[in-house]
Amino acid sequence: MDKKRYSGIKIGWASRDVTPGRPVVLGAQFRMRISEGVQGPVTVTALAVSSIEPAGDSTIFISCDDGGFRHKWYDENNFLLLCREAVRARTSEIDDKKIVLNATHTHTAPNTLIGRYGEEPLPDGVMTAEEYMELLVNSIAEAAVEAWDNREPGGVSWGLGTAVVGHNRRATYFEEDSGRSAGSVIKGFTRMYGDTGDPEFSHIEGYEDHYVDLLYTWDKGKRLTGVVVNLACPAQETEMAMCVSADFWHEIRQEIRRRHGKDIHVLAQSSSAGDQSPHRLWYKEAEERMLRLRGLTMREEIGRRVANAVEDVLPAAGKSIVTNLPLKHLIREIKLPRRIVTDVEASAVREDLARLEAEAEAGKNNYRVMKRCLRVLERYELQAKFPLIPMELHVVRLGDIAFATNRFELFLDFGIRIKARSPAVQTFVVQLAADYGWTGTYLPSERAVSNRGYGGGVYDNEVGPEGGRVIVEETIRALNELWDK
Repeated sequence: MDKKRYSGIKIGWASRDVTPGRPVVLGAQFRMRISEGVQGPVTVTALAVSSIEPAGDSTIFISCDDGGFRHKWYDENNFLLLCREAVRARTSEIDDKKIVLNATHTHTAPNTLIGRYGEEPLPDGVMTAEEYMELLVNSIAEAAVEAWDNREPGGVSWGLGTAVVGHNRRATYFEEDSGRSAGSVIKGFTRMYGDTGDPEFSHIEGYEDHYVDLLYTWDKGKRLTGVVVNLACPAQETEMAMCVSADFWHEIRQEIRRRHGKDIHVLAQSSSAGDQSPHRLWYKEAEERMLRLRGLTMREEIGRRVANAVEDVLPAAGKSIVTNLPLKHLIREIKLPRRIVTDVEASAVREDLARLEAEAEAGKNNYRVMKRCLRVLERYELQAKFPLIPMELHVVRLGDIAFATNRFELFLDFGIRIKARSPAVQTFVVQLAADYGWTGTYLPSERAVSNRGYGGGVYDNEVGPEGGRVIVEETIRALNELWDK
């Protein structure tokens, strides 16, 4: 890289604590959970990077301890637009389209999806989704503006570490698991978190990625100011807990700051990890024994492993700080083919819906599962007239590394294809990035669709493997364009 061709950069950080001050409905899962306390703060972290020359480019990375950016069931144009409007209301200096907003996919953050569990009244004192949405959107906008205003000349460096955090969570069996669970899972050869002690257990369905992509930021005195940590795992070690929590990202931040300074910023990104989880499917007893010997929880152990990766790479990264480098941010609207709902599948979903409606009439609150059926049937009606779905793709070049976004729980296969074919030395794939469409549905691999099970069934994705291949090709096309220039 010819440094003489490029200008210097400015770097700014900011963060906000978005922990609710009173009980709140927790996001994710099929049943309503009302928080019973706080196990660690949920936060918003922003990193603004811009070229010093007026003709240069800019980007603002924002990470949220959140399950995914959802606002209303049938109102697609919402969360990202609300955030952009909030930024514009505060300043005209920021190109709000250059904001890259991602969720860490913790299952213990406050719910932001209005109507997720129907119209069931909340107990007195519980924060509503609307109230938390207002807090979150304003905090995102404030962090973006503050990071932008905090920009000072500085440098960056990058490196590649390793930490065992994510595991493929889909166990595959010799015999097909027949039957179905209405509105939830279409069973098949693969089961999420399946019993690997079963005599019919064959293998784990897919690959795992234990690389940790790291971007360090430095001030002009070459003092460390922050680190971007990108790993292929959702924040779901304690996903069923009843407390508000950032899950293992809280322990990661604590341990990095304990070693490198309390003011170090940590921006969390989940790489493609739709079929990944921190939960172990085999060697569970061995893992638990090591935790007891170390006196750690698994979240603390993950914090130790990731902080070790950050610390291991840091000395080398400190020797390779770059202050003059290319920065270019491309935004593309790409079209993804819908996963087709067949006539047979639609008929089966209608049967599921009828059973669920009967249960609801008998007093069972299964609204969340019924909505899954309704969305499948909505897709079935729309697919002929609207066979393509738009997605906003962000691709950012920063020196020899790149960032590439998607809005899905993207199965690992697609992320590895992007990283393997990218012209960048390292490519930070960022899943669950805010888009003007629905975020958070699984985008499964070909083998996952074939094996079925949760994550690979018709309930779980609006875009299938064909759309995943489009994301890969369009991402590579944009990356090659940046490197050709």
